[in-house]
Order: sequence, then C-alpha cells, then structure tokens
Amino acid sequence: ADCPNRISLPARAWVGGAGAAQAWGRRGSRIADVQTRSDKRAAGENRTGAPKVTPVLTIPLAQRRTRRWNLLAIVSVVLASILALLAISRFEVPSVSNRDAVRLASSSRALTTDLSQLPPSGWSSLRGEQITNAEHLRDQDELQDAKYLVQVGVYSTSTSELELNVPSYTSSGYVWFRWDEPFQRYLEDHGSTIDQRFELLNTLITDRDPRLQPLADKPRRLADGSFYQLFTYQGRYYVDRASFRKYPFMHVSLPLAIEATADDGELNYGNLRLEADVQNSGMGLYARIIGWLNSGWSIAEYRHHYATNLGQGGDERDFSQILYEISFGTSAWAAFWRLFLPVIIVMTMVLLVFKVRSDEQDARASIPVTVLLTLVFLQEGYRSRLPDLPYLTFLDQIYVVSYVVTLVAFVLVLWIGRRYGSMEQMEDGPAKEGLQNHLNRLDELWPLLVVILAGTAIVVCWFTIPTLV
Repeated sequence: ADCPNRISLPARAWVGGAGAAQAWGRRGSRIADVQTRSDKRAAGENRTGAPKVTPVLTIPLAQRRTRRWNLLAIVSVVLASILALLAISRFEVPSVSNRDAVRLASSSRALTTDLSQLPPSGWSSLRGEQITNAEHLRDQDELQDAKYLVQVGVYSTSTSELELNVPSYTSSGYVWFRWDEPFQRYLEDHGSTIDQRFELLNTLITDRDPRLQPLADKPRRLADGSFYQLFTYQGRYYVDRASFRKYPFMHVSLPLAIEATADDGELNYGNLRLEADVQNSGMGLYARIIGWLNSGWSIAEYRHHYATNLGQGGDERDFSQILYEISFGTSAWAAFWRLFLPVIIVMTMVLLVFKVRSDEQDARASIPVTVLLTLVFLQEGYRSRLPDLPYLTFLDQIYVVSYVVTLVAFVLVLWIGRRYGSMEQMEDGPAKEGLQNHLNRLDELWPLLVVILAGTAIVVCWFTIPTLV
C-alpha cells in the first residue's frame, strides 16, 4: 500500500512458486545421487575390469601362421613316407624259389632230442615236405629193389667255431661205410675206392683237405660177407638252416651231408640207397659249443632232387643223401640279461621323461636324443654277429618299436615346451588353467600309454613271426 508502483501478486501464486522450487530441488538431488552412483560403478569397472564378460582369447597372426606351417610339415612328412614305402616296394628284389629239394626217405632214422621243446621253439630237425603214406609204401618198394645198398654212420667227436655272420662251423669225427658184394664189384670194375665215390656236400673251401681220410689202406671184410671201412673227417662246413626269426631265442642246426658223386649218373636214387646206422651214430664229449645249449642230434636218409640231368641226358636226377645234424639253441635267460635288459633300462628313461620338472625343458629334450644314440649302438652290437638277413628278427622288431616310442617322446617334448612358452604369455584365467591341466594329464598318462601300446606291439610281433626258417 506504501509503494504504489509495486506489482502485487496473489498470495496463492507466491505459495505455489515456493512449492515448485522445492520440488525441483528434490528432483535435482535425486538425479545427482544417481549420477554419483553411476560414476562410482564406472570407476569400479575401470579398476577391476568387467568380471561378468567372458574373455575372448585372440590368436596372434604369427601363431596362426606357425600352425599353418606345422600342418604343412605334417602333410609333407606323410607324403614323403608314402613315397618312400612305394619306392622301397618297387626296388624290393623278389625271392626266387630253388627247384632243388630234399625229402625224407622211408628208411630208418634217429632223432635224439626233447620232443616237448619242438613246438614252442618252432624247430624241427626234419627237412622238406613230408612224404605221404602212399609215397612211404612206394619208397619202401624202391628200397627193396635198389641195386646197391650202403649203410653210413657218423660220429662227431668235436664241434667248434660256430660263426653266425657267415653261417659255418668246424667239426671233426668219424664216418664209416658198410656195403655188400654187388657194390664192391661196382667199385672194382671202376677201379675206385668208396671214398672216391662219396663226398661231403656242404664243405667250405679251406686249407684243410675236404676229403674223407681212410684209417686203413683197404676195406675190411666182415664175417657176414659185407665190407667195412672207417674214415675221419675234419673241416669247416656250411650251415644252410638256422632259425634267426626269433633271435635271440633261436636254434641252429649243424649239418654234415654225405652223398654219392654224380659223375656217371649210375649211382642215382633208383640204383643206390644209403641207410643211416642209427644204432652206432652219435656225438662225442667234445661235440659241444660253449655258450650254446645242445638240443640233440639226428641222422636220416633224404631224397635229394637236382633240377638238372647234369648234361647227361634223360630226366632230372635224384640221389640218396645221409644228413647228420647236431642242433644247438640259445639260453633264454642269458639272452634276456645280455640283450633285453639294456633295452628295458634305456626305454625306462623314455617313460620317465615327463617326470622331469616342466621348467627344465632342456633336460627333457636331451633324454630322447641320448636314448636314440644308445639304441643305435646297442643294435649295431648284436647285428654284427648276424648275417645280412632279408627279414627282421624278433629283436629287430623290438628296436623298431623302441625307435618309434623315442621319436614320439621327442616330438611331445618339443610340443609341450612350446605350449609352456605360450602359457607364459597368457593372462591368468580359465584358458591358462585349462591348458595347464591338459599338460599335467599328458605327463601322467604318458608312461601308461607307452607300456600298453608298446607291449601290445611287441606281442603282435611275436605271434606274427613265420614258422619257416
């Protein structure tokens, strides 16, 4: 009322304006509180990251390139292996069978050995295909109709110098012949002695005289009218039959083959038959070889078929042959201690390679390399005593399995080493922990896997060995 120029507003308007101001103040306070909480969450997320978001492992470009190169290397190795196998198969020389053959005759024979040992060893003193019952009867008739009959006996007094790389042995002993009047007339008509009509077929060329040496100037006539003469033999003889496939569990037969000379063809299988003196033949005290176990001896008549007529016309020739053999075998326990135990010890190092601390990768990598060199030297040691065989022996197959296991161990050591290197660059989290657990499981399972797979492979190798020598 005192100021006429003052504008008067209604009291309600002033009251309403004060309420609105208070409302806007409360709304601004709430907005500020929300903004403050949002800033705090943002600050916390910036400090601790986003825990609810799963981290994505990105593979660097260099690592992706390395994986591609590793895949290319594996494919190249597989292709090279296939080409190598094809090339080896192409250049492999096929074996041509010999048409010469020997078959057991129907005359008396002797075999002194433990028959229970023949099936497990796979060894038999018999050679060639066995004659059937019909062939046996027919051969008996031919024996009765033979023009000449000579009984032959062999007694070995000493055996030594068994060499496996050039299969041969040195032996000496006695050989005697006993024949009837018709064969004596044959010798007199041809002006020859009986030692000139027989030879030792498997004699090697040495400085010793390979001929039979008579102990008397002429044969002696016995009371029954037959003739008898005793000879000595001494020389080095070829071993044509040895079962190396199961080496070092093996048998070897030392043969002495006696056969009539084939100069005129008259002393063939149909005219001359040799009969083994099974009662008096045998082996003496010194007919044993140190380091080998004697498994017996045998003597028998065989029918030796020549795939030729020796240029004399007619059919291919057959001759009667006396085959005297002494069989020797190796000691299974000695073979285990000398040849298998070193391999077992060396391969145990491969089994325990992943028991070395994971941070000592240099020590891990050196074990397979050392084992590989040791295996090479061990194999060369026993292979130098064997001939160049066209097949793998049982011990060779064990070394092949050992080589494969050693190579796989070396590759795994390199692969695990690279995984540990990659793990060091990874941040702590589920991915790193999962890789660590995977590597730990591999370290634990490696020995068990090697024992199961290598043991299975060795068992398969043993049971797939052919029975032929």
